[in-house]
Amino acid sequence: MKKKEELVQDKKYTLGKRVFWFLLFKHNKKFMVFIVCLLVMIYFVNTDAFNNWLITMNTLITPGMLNLWIISLSFSVLILIFLSTFERYIQHRFILGEHSFHIRKGIFMIKEKVIPYRHIQNVDIEQPYHYRILGLAKLNITTARLDNFEDEKTNLIPFIDKNMARKLSDFLIQQGVKSHNSLE
Repeated sequence: MKKKEELVQDKKYTLGKRVFWFLLFKHNKKFMVFIVCLLVMIYFVNTDAFNNWLITMNTLITPGMLNLWIISLSFSVLILIFLSTFERYIQHRFILGEHSFHIRKGIFMIKEKVIPYRHIQNVDIEQPYHYRILGLAKLNITTARLDNFEDEKTNLIPFIDKNMARKLSDFLIQQGVKSHNSLE
């Protein structure tokens, strides 16, 4: 049986490996359709009718050359897909500090949101249907706003691995209780 890993303070965490695959299919549908179209083109290039057409046109282009071009283009697009997905994946991180929870978004333009543990009132884990299939969750953190004494519910982490979400919610609630007890 696999031992449950505990979250530790002052360590950068990612959102989980499943989030990468979710982002890959969520944001790159057009590229995936493009790759499929290129693979269909390879199929048609290798048919006899297309080869006969190339022969009648007296071109210097051979079916082998076309296959190589199509495969090279497909591979280049596939690399771009993975790089853009990896860029989106690494721009979401969180750090569990000694007194607060830090959420970092971005690579070049970094936005960091800091929530003191004592302001965290509730942590909700939401799992829409398509998230459940992939093993993902949304993490909603309810904080106390001090300026007008109203609750503020924020969807700070729109997608996270569900096991990481459970560990993180347990940790945040535990730290919130500790900070409230230390104030008394």
